[in-house]
Amino acid sequence: MATVNNPTLMRFEDFLASIPLDYYRDELLPVKTVEQDLPPALNPLPPIYESYWMPQQDAPGFPSYEEFFERWWKSHLEPLDDFIGKYFWGCSRDFVRLGFKARLYRTLISVLTQFHFAYTWIACCRLPLEASADADMNGIDALVRHDDSAVALQVKKETYRSEARGVGRFAQRKMRVVLVVEVPYTITPPEEWQRRAQRAKTVHTREQYSAFAFLASQLQRRLPNGFVVFREEYPRAVERVIAEAIQDERQGLISWGELLQQIRPWAPTS
Repeated sequence: MATVNNPTLMRFEDFLASIPLDYYRDELLPVKTVEQDLPPALNPLPPIYESYWMPQQDAPGFPSYEEFFERWWKSHLEPLDDFIGKYFWGCSRDFVRLGFKARLYRTLISVLTQFHFAYTWIACCRLPLEASADADMNGIDALVRHDDSAVALQVKKETYRSEARGVGRFAQRKMRVVLVVEVPYTITPPEEWQRRAQRAKTVHTREQYSAFAFLASQLQRRLPNGFVVFREEYPRAVERVIAEAIQDERQGLISWGELLQQIRPWAPTS
């Protein structure tokens, strides 16, 4: 449970804890039948933001995934028919529906994770944060304002590698931000990262795995159902990194590796 007394954050965590991750892992994660690029009319980000990103409300309710998907499917029948006619002619509607249900679930879980970081930021930090589907589609998960400077946050799993730099440059061009900060998270337990660090064959790999073990153990926590969320120390530390970078007139990219390196000396040990 969130230790910050913020109604929206607490309600959002209650919602995340209610998601039957094991059930969906068995039912949906193996399904990879709808992998094509989706047309703008089927992009799930706008309805995801409409349903789950409500920072101005004190204690909003959040729909279950079944409710969200059912509403999404029924409100997109026309573009769905066009998509099915192009890629799945002759397939049953149930086959395509299951493929979309699996595709949207993977997207939703990722976006819900970044929403938790954003909700925690709003509850804990002083710098204003904003997020929108339009910004997300331009590579910005959240936008932080520091005086006259705009800083883009990209909240991504640790598998996020070289492609992040390209997205960062794109975000800077499109949204006129001075700085892009990669905010990593991991769903791998810290004990596994520690084992990998002990077996690493190079110093670089050992340091990388050690950084992920620190991330998993000191900056994150798991809800009872296994959903990974963020400790309030994490956005506070990122805010500090941003403030120091702006003071130093830093521009460009702060990679996830550099971010964790800067945060690590500040983090309390548990």
